[in-house]
Amino acid sequence: MRVSSGIEGLDELLTGGFPDGTVNLVCGVAGSAKSLFGLQFAYAGAREGERSAFLALEESRENVLRAAHAYGFDLQMEEKRGTMRLLDLGEVRAACTSADEASGHITDFPALMGTVKALSGEFGMKRLVIDSVSAIALYYPTPDEFRRELFRFCRGLKELGFTSMLIAESGKDGSLGQGVEQFVTDSVIVLGYENVKGEYRRTLTVYKMRFTRHDPYKHPFLIGEGGIEVDPEEVIY
Repeated sequence: MRVSSGIEGLDELLTGGFPDGTVNLVCGVAGSAKSLFGLQFAYAGAREGERSAFLALEESRENVLRAAHAYGFDLQMEEKRGTMRLLDLGEVRAACTSADEASGHITDFPALMGTVKALSGEFGMKRLVIDSVSAIALYYPTPDEFRRELFRFCRGLKELGFTSMLIAESGKDGSLGQGVEQFVTDSVIVLGYENVKGEYRRTLTVYKMRFTRHDPYKHPFLIGEGGIEVDPEEVIY
């Protein structure tokens, strides 16, 4: 079973969409439209009647709504319909005590999994977007500890059964600086903003996709009035 990305032109590169129940990493440099990608995925599902949740770990609810509104995504309408949940976890982090923050109880992966499980039990979402996991990585003192907890977190997401999207800031190789993220997720999509023959262009590459064939080439994309639009025909070399 496939889950449509909701992004024009992308499903063609994924042979119909994301495999259902997978954990997918979308990463790229700052300003590469990662958050918009996640919003578009969640909103598309909500509009089709698939319950979708967007967890903002760094941005306020107000900022997320403002960004969504700029592209015609009426998240509040979908919330009223019961198909969308927008959680501002930044407010939770801001309200925690310094002792809690120092121990990682608010921002580590086990705490986040507790939030996700509670939301799943209450709301029963089919799609989940977490924006972003980069902030959580900063709270782990060693790469090994981060790897272990991320692996457990991704395994827990798969057991819950919905299709997940993790947003992260990274380099061109698709890593968060630890180098393991691309191995513990089912797919890696890298967004870029780079100089192509003297012209700066936005690019998308599906580096990895388990359980299905996919287009491995770099393609340009635009940000239009309705969000991201990928050109599946043009390849950037």
